[in-house]
Amino acid sequence: MKRLVTILTLATTLVAFNSPATGESKFQLLGRKSIDNFFLVDHSAFNSLETGRVRLEVYYQIYNAALTFYRHQTDYVADYEISVVVYGKNDLLEDSFSQTRQVRVLTDETAKSEFDYRTNQVNFDLEPGKYEVKLLLSDANSSDVLERKFKVKLEWQNKKNSRLSDIQLVQAISPVGDEPSKFDKGGYTLVPSVSHKYGAEEALKLMFYFEVYQGNSEEDSVAIEMKLRHETKGMLYRDTLTSEVTDGVLRQFREISVDNLRPGEFRLDVTLKGRRDRVIDSKAKYFELVWSEQSQLMYDYESIVNQLSLISLPGEIKELKAQETYDDRVAAFNDFWASRDPSPGTRENENKNEFYHRVHVANQMFSYLRRAGWKTDRGRVYILYGEPDQVEDYPFELNQLPHQEWHYYRDARYRKFVFIDETGDGDFRLIPPYDGLIGPEDN
Repeated sequence: MKRLVTILTLATTLVAFNSPATGESKFQLLGRKSIDNFFLVDHSAFNSLETGRVRLEVYYQIYNAALTFYRHQTDYVADYEISVVVYGKNDLLEDSFSQTRQVRVLTDETAKSEFDYRTNQVNFDLEPGKYEVKLLLSDANSSDVLERKFKVKLEWQNKKNSRLSDIQLVQAISPVGDEPSKFDKGGYTLVPSVSHKYGAEEALKLMFYFEVYQGNSEEDSVAIEMKLRHETKGMLYRDTLTSEVTDGVLRQFREISVDNLRPGEFRLDVTLKGRRDRVIDSKAKYFELVWSEQSQLMYDYESIVNQLSLISLPGEIKELKAQETYDDRVAAFNDFWASRDPSPGTRENENKNEFYHRVHVANQMFSYLRRAGWKTDRGRVYILYGEPDQVEDYPFELNQLPHQEWHYYRDARYRKFVFIDETGDGDFRLIPPYDGLIGPEDN
């Protein structure tokens, strides 16, 4: 594809990053990612404080993008209800939980955010057995209802040999506060990582928690082996500790640095061993390391440079490509964005944040086969000009190829981009004019 437009400075061109002039978002017309992806559920099981019972912890994470917000005075408001129902043998109701909540945010952008979320937890003390758990997220403003369900087998852990609880992946930890919290466990307040994703700048450590329960044989000590395995590269980390199980339970909060690991799918294995290195019990948990700024600078610098070529000045890409060491690349990357920071001296670089938000949206909405969304024609136009004010979608008809028209009315300059799916397989290609300018006044 020809270069869409020559951008002299990001500071001036990113005026298009503002909200549409109409004040009304047309985001859904672009094929917004299903709200199903913004309601996540996980669970773990531990011994209950009630004798003979098991505590089932149900975790859920709700993103703003899953909710419908309405404007109320100066705020944006969403109302929803969350219900958790536990069914036992013969589908008999064992326990339930229900709660209505309201979310208030200050901006339309936050209301539509695919990154802002709230995490919560519901605990049930149940007898050992098999259960089905259903969660319902009901949006009061749209009547949308999302359902999640899973089956679980709960076992009483105190047997002849020592046993492991489930592994709980953690996104944040702090000492137990003055007020009790449903996240409290073993002297810590542990906020669960429901998404199982790590590796972003604020999550460069894999954090997890588990418990070891003493068996009736009362072993003097147990060995706990922890391993990280990559989907194709095998074992990448191994650690072993030996400890006594006092007062019937050994609580373990552990963390492993992941800042030097390439993104991908991983499995955490925790194995409990007794005398003569005999395996007593084992648990596993899968998680993902996602691409972050640091990992891209280290492992995928070429993609970073190619993305920046969309908005670079003459000579800047050559300078970026010339950097060979990681430290030099970081310095050049930071210099590139520092020169485009509209508010130097503050923590946030609004232009940088908006650019990478658009890259993320492009990847979510316009990826085609193995081609990342930011490399597609629609993705690049979206990155350069933001969300269209109007989208017209023309499906396949006789004597007419499927195509889309994107209209921009902002900045006192009308632009129209036309994308045609010539093969009928979803690969929309931009046709001239590549800058979207039409009419004699723009010649």
